[in-house]
Amino acid sequence: MPPFRTAPRAFLKARFLRFRREILVVAYAVRHRGTPWHLRMAGVLLLGYLATPIDLVPLFVPVLGLVDDLLLVPWGLSRVVRALPTEARAEAEARASRFIERRVRRPLVFLALLLGGLVLLWILLLTIFWHIIR
Repeated sequence: MPPFRTAPRAFLKARFLRFRREILVVAYAVRHRGTPWHLRMAGVLLLGYLATPIDLVPLFVPVLGLVDDLLLVPWGLSRVVRALPTEARAEAEARASRFIERRVRRPLVFLALLLGGLVLLWILLLTIFWHIIR
């Protein structure tokens, strides 16, 4: 029986924790010298897409608005992590584990700080964009 049918809550929690780890692995892997350029580019594009408030398919489109955020981005990150060379992946996973152990002791506080940082980044980018247009 598939894991998502036996315990949906446990499956979603495990998938969220893996997604969090994959974000960090890709972030460290794009800076590793052994990572090929096409994986670096894919990683940077995926991480940039996660950080921006712009969606390819807007959220107000009934089902498709959530598909890119809930399915395509995690799938893309998983593909990039699986395609990484062994050395780059091992080093990136080790650095991601150290980061999670040191800094993510209180996940909700970390999430609040991360979201606050993203909001400040968006405000800064919108302010710069506004001054360029005027």
